[in-house]
Amino acid sequence: MLGSQIVLALQTLVSCELPPRDPGGITVGSFHSGTKHNIISDRAVLQSTVRNTSLETRKLLLDGIKRVAENLGLAAGLPEDKLPEVIYSESTPPTINDSKLATRLRSTWETKMGEEIMTDDDFVAEHSKGMGAKDFLFFATEPRIPSVYFSFGGMPKEDIDAEAAGGPKVPLHHSPFFKISPEPSIKSGVTATVLALLDLIAKK
Repeated sequence: MLGSQIVLALQTLVSCELPPRDPGGITVGSFHSGTKHNIISDRAVLQSTVRNTSLETRKLLLDGIKRVAENLGLAAGLPEDKLPEVIYSESTPPTINDSKLATRLRSTWETKMGEEIMTDDDFVAEHSKGMGAKDFLFFATEPRIPSVYFSFGGMPKEDIDAEAAGGPKVPLHHSPFFKISPEPSIKSGVTATVLALLDLIAKK
């Protein structure tokens, strides 16, 4: 019961404590407890993922998870040595691009690869619109190194056109039906990377 209360209470950290325009998310994606329907379990293991777009937001959410778990344990009457234990086994910094460098590279890509190569939905100078957790940021966070994380599409154009015409929806990442066209994906990714490197080398 306490585990279920913790799952529900964690949702209030985003809705009640984050500023309305500051994105964040907490998902408890794994909940394991008990071995039989008529035996009260003595242990529950919850696993969650935390998404955010700033270091400040991340700290607020991580601190909040520990506060919620421990204080709900106290409210349930648990002794200090039996309180829920919060362990941060994996932690990835938020994806934050350097605004000046991102704008510069966008100009390079559009000049060399065509303006249609990128849309405003694909490009965010300050940070990613999504809240993906990318280990790339470990290379650029401490010490802070100006960096740009970019992605490129690989979905077959005929699938996108079919969806626009009312056909099946295009499966996104993490879907078991996700697929890409390997050759154009690799070519565009390598081309964009090489152009970025040449630009940085030429304009140090």
